[in-house]
Order: sequence, then C-alpha cells, then structure tokens
Amino acid sequence: MSELTFEVTTRWSGVGREALGTVETGDQVLAWSVPAGMGGRGEGSSPEELLASAVATCYTGTLSSLLNRDGLPWERVQVRMRQRVEGRPLRIAELLVTPEVLGGDPARHAAYQAAANLAREHCFIGKHLRREVEYRVGQVSVEAPETAQEELDVRSLAPAQRHQLIFSTIDRLEAGSNLTLVNDHDPLPLRYQLEATRGEEFSWEYLEQGPKTWKVRIGRRSQ
Repeated sequence: MSELTFEVTTRWSGVGREALGTVETGDQVLAWSVPAGMGGRGEGSSPEELLASAVATCYTGTLSSLLNRDGLPWERVQVRMRQRVEGRPLRIAELLVTPEVLGGDPARHAAYQAAANLAREHCFIGKHLRREVEYRVGQVSVEAPETAQEELDVRSLAPAQRHQLIFSTIDRLEAGSNLTLVNDHDPLPLRYQLEATRGEEFSWEYLEQGPKTWKVRIGRRSQ
C-alpha cells in the first residue's frame, strides 16, 4: 500500500479550561472542550473521547473483517469503549472494549470471542498505545437475528449532527423492525418532525425518560 496522509484542523478559543474548540476532519466538524470532571466546560467531545473513538472505530472495523474471514455470521457490530484516566499528572490508564455482535450465532460464542481478542492485536491504532496503556477486550456478547435490536446512542454527537444520523438510520429500517434511540434530553421535537415528514409510518415508545438519559423505541410499522 502506498503512503497515506490524513489532515485534521483544530481551533481553540477562550481562556483556560473555559475555552471551547472545534476539530475538522474531512467534512465533519466536532466541538470539543475540557471535560466537566476536569474543571472544563464539558461541551461536545474531549481529547480523551476523541482518542478513545479512534481506537474504538479501528477496532470495530478490524473485528468485522475478522468475522468475515472466519465465516462467522453477523448483521451489525457494536463496540463500547471505556477509558479510565487517573493520576497526577493525569494519564490514560486503561482502555476496555466490549463488543456486541448482533445477528450472530450464539452457539459459536468461543469463535466470536477469539476473533474479538485477535482484533485487539490487529488494530493498528491500538498497537501504538499498548505499551503505555492497558488495552483489554471484555466479554463479547452475541445475539441471534430474531433477538437483535439496533441501538443508536447520539449523546456524544454535536447537536447539528444528530438529526441527520437519526433520520438516515430510521429510513434504513425494514418494515416490522425497530431501533432504540438513546439521547441526553427528551427528543420530542424529533417526534414532531418524524410525524410531519413521514406520517404514521413509524411508532414511538418511551423506554426511559430522564433525568439524564432518554431511551425511545422507534419502530417501522408493517405495511
């Protein structure tokens, strides 16, 4: 493979921990700031979350390739990343990825776990961190196709990006299927927009209503 280059532009304005920045990569613009737990504004993403996201996305793509290589059935892969920061000065002490394979074969769980563990070794971004950070793979979860349900967590996204992602995901739902939307506020305006643009094509059911997390099951009605 020939050499590749990637460019990212960051901007930072304000004073100290109250400042707010943006990061531009491709056609995406993300807001970021110092996390609230570190005395900052806690708006948008943070350098810590962006690093964790880079590792998680690399790991997810690597895992999906390994599942294909090994002939393991899957419809969707979700990976939850937990990052632990400690000490003074602060350092990243641990990265833990916990994979979920939706639409897989639970009877072959050991094979999925082996692929999940191997993905850690093959993820080239994670390789650069392993000498300095404890990077672990948790217990993989495998759900059969008839029980697999999609979850869309938009809490880490900038508000301007949420509706576009939500609607594109909803429009891909097949008749009779559903997804669970996870948000940090009541997405009632989204419901009004959904009803105005798509009529009664979709159902709406609250699973959790605050105060910090809202979960809504959105289903595409059968014709």
